[in-house]
Amino acid sequence: MQPLSEVLNFAADAPALPKDFSEEVYEMSRGITCPEKAKLVFEKLAPILQGFRADHDIAIACGLLLEKQRNEKGMRDIWGDLCNLYPDDLTSLRMLMRWYRREQNVAAGIELIAEMFPECWHSLKQANKAIPALAELKAWTEIDEIMSCLLVLHSGDRPIRMTYIKLLNEQSRFAEAAKLAEHVQGQSSMGKASQDLLVSVSRHAKTLSKNNLANANDGIFDLIAKADAPRAFTKCKNVVFFTGQLGTGGAERQMTRIACAYQDRYDAGQPLGIAPKVWVKHATASSGADFYRPLLTKTGVETTVLSEMPEVPVATLEGLSDDMKELLELLAPDVLRHTCQLYSMFREDQTDIAYLWQDGGIVQSAIAAVLAGVPRIVTSFRGLPPNLRPNLYRDELPVLYAALARLPHVTFTANSQKAATAYEQWLSLDAGTVIVVPNATPAVLPEGDDTDHAFWSEVLDASEGCTKTVLGVFRFDQNKRPLEWIKAAARSIAHRDDTRFVMLGSGALHGECAALIEEFGLSNRVFLAGIRSKVGFYMHRADLLVHLAEMEGLPNVLIEAQLAGTPVLATPAGGTDEVVFDGVTGHILSAATTLPEAELDETLERLLADEDELAKLGAAAMTQSGDRFSVETILGRTTELFNTPRLDTE
Repeated sequence: MQPLSEVLNFAADAPALPKDFSEEVYEMSRGITCPEKAKLVFEKLAPILQGFRADHDIAIACGLLLEKQRNEKGMRDIWGDLCNLYPDDLTSLRMLMRWYRREQNVAAGIELIAEMFPECWHSLKQANKAIPALAELKAWTEIDEIMSCLLVLHSGDRPIRMTYIKLLNEQSRFAEAAKLAEHVQGQSSMGKASQDLLVSVSRHAKTLSKNNLANANDGIFDLIAKADAPRAFTKCKNVVFFTGQLGTGGAERQMTRIACAYQDRYDAGQPLGIAPKVWVKHATASSGADFYRPLLTKTGVETTVLSEMPEVPVATLEGLSDDMKELLELLAPDVLRHTCQLYSMFREDQTDIAYLWQDGGIVQSAIAAVLAGVPRIVTSFRGLPPNLRPNLYRDELPVLYAALARLPHVTFTANSQKAATAYEQWLSLDAGTVIVVPNATPAVLPEGDDTDHAFWSEVLDASEGCTKTVLGVFRFDQNKRPLEWIKAAARSIAHRDDTRFVMLGSGALHGECAALIEEFGLSNRVFLAGIRSKVGFYMHRADLLVHLAEMEGLPNVLIEAQLAGTPVLATPAGGTDEVVFDGVTGHILSAATTLPEAELDETLERLLADEDELAKLGAAAMTQSGDRFSVETILGRTTELFNTPRLDTE
């Protein structure tokens, strides 16, 4: 991606934009949330802006528009470029630090802040820039060290003291925040929000002291330990699935598939039939978080979105003592909000089974389910635990899971043995505590719709002479390595003239993939199909599926390929070896974290040169998959878990 300094016109002799126009564009860029709209606005603005001298507002607005298109590669450089152009701009600095954190390179971000603001430990001017940037990195230790000096050197400065109190409150460090609040001068002249903050941290600090809690997260353990016993479980009737949102991810697809399968069987009066409800935190159309909502609605699954409902104040919760409500108020604001909503909903629904999906969804819902007395709680872990994925880590999670693990009516599940083992090791649980329930995958059919047939005809015409097809089906992001996939295709094409490469999917790197194919001059050999609902149409026409993910849970696409009889060449990410039998139904490379290019090229060439081997692998893939991942098998296993409490907990 080009730096904005090359895209925009910064020539001193270029005519200036009207100030009102710059401000309007900047405000508009801050309000846009839809990636498609951000892209459309940016593409319309870019050629217009070339004729005018870019100012600060326009440059930052363009950075925000690129950010909101969900671009990944190059965005840190974009914000770094803007920081150099506008060293006093806090937006570009904070966004730059956000990318350092996203890329798990916090140490480099901290080092850069130290270079930019060497006097921040005593200069308020530098501190007011360094502290928000360090907060983006969640560099709390560094902030503590700076603040320990500033509060001595500038003891009477109310703004810097209030800044620190806000950051301590964000970390739920209420005792420290309350101690600082005692010395805030002129509180009566402060705004209501600031006064409320001081009252809040003082109240929470008293709750910690009253309950002998070292920190706010320990309150989670107390909440669960002090909860009333669950209601008696009689039958599997009122079943609620809960997750964060309904976007295009594999977990969301799997949850939707299970919920719809239960509903279909219920409507048909078949065994295993249940009429489940699906509750989610949000399903915002502009961010694509509602992707599976239409399917749930079409199938008849009752779906409720918490963000579309009013908040429920803690004080109004029925059935909880004042002491329990005080502990609840120690929760992080987002957890508290959803816990209060879900507690009321679980009680009103008289939920029998709470099926809670993904760490983010579990932390928002498990406390509510326990307090509401839900008789059976089943969690569904997807992929590796958050201690191995720092961008998904929350301090609440280990405390919450330790408390839940003590309850016999709570069952932990994961979709692969690797994930199950990783969670057990992280949480110091006995082997076998986390039950493996693989992904359910329906039959992969070869039929396509008119658009599939039309696209395939174009592919065949463009790649006339090719007799083999290599397929890739994945999200176009850095984890799935679509650019490396194209480069591997290019290296193969340099040696072979009988193979085409077809990529299904979309995502942040789609534009870069299209540009790379064009740069290589391979538009007649490498084809971008976009998102396709009839994936089986392409799998049944492929000779090999190549999957180069760095991290995985239990990869759905590999299951689908096996069911279609398409052999696989894949990295050993996540539960890949639980789907693909190396040397029998496909081939697994030796590493995932670092892509072994030479091994990839050699194995790809060997397989494409041996049609008999491909046919043998494909036949074995179809035979070996069989019932392992069928919807009926997984529904039966899930229903068994719903009806069987754990017996291994004292």
